[in-house]
Amino acid sequence: MKILKIFGIVIGSIIGLVIIIGAVVWVLMSRPSSIASNVTQVPSNAQAVQSFDTKWDNFNNTVAQASPGTQVTVTLTQEEVNSKINEELKTVDLPAGLAVSNMNVNLVDGKILLSADIKYSIFSGNAGMEATVQIINGQPSITVTDVDMGALPIPQSLKDQLKGLIPEGGLIQVSDLGFNTQNVQIIDGQLVISGVTK
Repeated sequence: MKILKIFGIVIGSIIGLVIIIGAVVWVLMSRPSSIASNVTQVPSNAQAVQSFDTKWDNFNNTVAQASPGTQVTVTLTQEEVNSKINEELKTVDLPAGLAVSNMNVNLVDGKILLSADIKYSIFSGNAGMEATVQIINGQPSITVTDVDMGALPIPQSLKDQLKGLIPEGGLIQVSDLGFNTQNVQIIDGQLVISGVTK
């Protein structure tokens, strides 16, 4: 009888500990990412992807046909960029154990803000990422400045994998064009790339 009492106390303690740990993890996971909480939902659709592709093709053609030193600009909307990124995400080989869904991209005050639902091993929640665009040797380059999952601590390996999802230059590949980027503006939900032809 005494053994059953001790066994009951041990089992009760373990169950209580599991409930406490579960509650702590739930509270940590339910606190939103400070970055993601600033990201608004952006519709993603095939028309916006087509509009992105059309604008980019027209930009490429203009650069190819213009004489050297010609000023050229392309303006992409937040909806177009968001839709294109979500379309490209379908073709990306994600690292083992990492799942990304419900991606939203905002273009605001010189920054690219992203939010997404992620699942990695035992971690899941809403992640936020902040990036900027810099010009290096006449080429735009996307730099991730912050990754955050709210109160839940993120393993460095997960941060590295999330940062690695954005290739050097991202979707903005002008290195193959005869074009030197002079300015990249992110303002009022638009990405404006301007420069001169070589």
